Amino acid sequence: MDGLVIRAILKPDRKAGDDMSRVAIEYADNYRLETIKEALRKCFVNLGMQEENPFGEIIKPGNKVFIKPNWVASRWRASCQHKDSLYCVITHPAVIEAVADFVDEALRGDGEIIIGDNPSIDADFQELMEFTEIKKLESKYSVKTKILDLRPLVCDDLNNYGKKNLMVSQLGDPFGTVEVNLGKDSLLYGIDPARFRGVFDERDETIASHMGETQLYTFARSLYDADVYISIPKMKTHQKVGVTLNLKGLVGTISNKNQLVHWQVGYPEIRGDEYPTKEAWEAGQVANVKHRGAWPGNDTIWRMVVDLYKAMLRKERKYFSVVDGIVGGEGQGPFCPTSKYANTVIVGDNLLNVDLVTARYMGFDPLKIKYLEYFVKTLDEDIMNELQIIKNGYVVDDYFGAASSYADFAVVEQWNIIKHTYMED
Repeated sequence: MDGLVIRAILKPDRKAGDDMSRVAIEYADNYRLETIKEALRKCFVNLGMQEENPFGEIIKPGNKVFIKPNWVASRWRASCQHKDSLYCVITHPAVIEAVADFVDEALRGDGEIIIGDNPSIDADFQELMEFTEIKKLESKYSVKTKILDLRPLVCDDLNNYGKKNLMVSQLGDPFGTVEVNLGKDSLLYGIDPARFRGVFDERDETIASHMGETQLYTFARSLYDADVYISIPKMKTHQKVGVTLNLKGLVGTISNKNQLVHWQVGYPEIRGDEYPTKEAWEAGQVANVKHRGAWPGNDTIWRMVVDLYKAMLRKERKYFSVVDGIVGGEGQGPFCPTSKYANTVIVGDNLLNVDLVTARYMGFDPLKIKYLEYFVKTLDEDIMNELQIIKNGYVVDDYFGAASSYADFAVVEQWNIIKHTYMED
């Protein structure tokens, strides 16, 4: 999938005479439903969408709309040093409800809404449903609405994490799965898979899924076959890739988690990127809490993120994104961040563009986030210069310039040198 093909897919059709891609940033300082809906209405206007039925050009009656929040966890892990609000880890249900309200309006009583995710394998979905009270949406709308746990395997005891034979089987996506083979389009193609590590200690399946021109990803069908995919990520840092937003959130689209290559076993001297040095690798073998692959030198996981977006783009559908940054997560994301009151939602119809804008808003140079850098450099033009960013109703000039700090999310020590280098440039 070369740059021209990717660009043709990524750049949405515009109205005649309007070639500018837009992303809207709007202030919202609480999770009251009407506060969020009012912030979204302002974003919709700034994006050039209809004031009445804003999703009307994206969503048509009869469509199946999949809404994907970040539901990575149902509680704080015991290893987290700081236990803050869980809503700095997961998408707040009020943001999901606000978006679903607009979706229902666009469907006009004809269609289907599915809200779901493939959370971390140890998340307790029932606990998550009780905590968020999101199940009430199944009976709120004029169309059929379902909340789905897309995982076919779950870990009911964190002590068994990584051991596939000790996982508990469940239904997963009731609509089944879709397997996509990226072949030579995969960024893992050409890399010796012998050291690849997925979710489980048993690596044979991971290796077999990424050998030569076999580069497999198995998606949840209810998500992959949807006419419209709406991503509602949490604005949050991530120790392995820098930030986790729309593109990194695609990990939650995959049913077979062992196909997701997170690192290569070892350290650079032996062609691994699990740890930065031999000493760190040796210490990790006996550590109670392991931070495998959690450093900027991880040269594997960003490739997997690129693969997932490429695989999604093989199916024609409409996209939209609403980033929940009212309370974001900084520091030790994705599982142990600290609340960052960014008081912001970021909205757009292109997942990549929204990620570029949000990463910069968080204080990162988007070109230091490897999966974002890949797409920017692969495209035939400077897409960041093409973007029009509208913040609280005003167009921001030189948005990606280093002079503005915006929210300035804190990061773990390993990422400090990258983030601070950008801020000092």
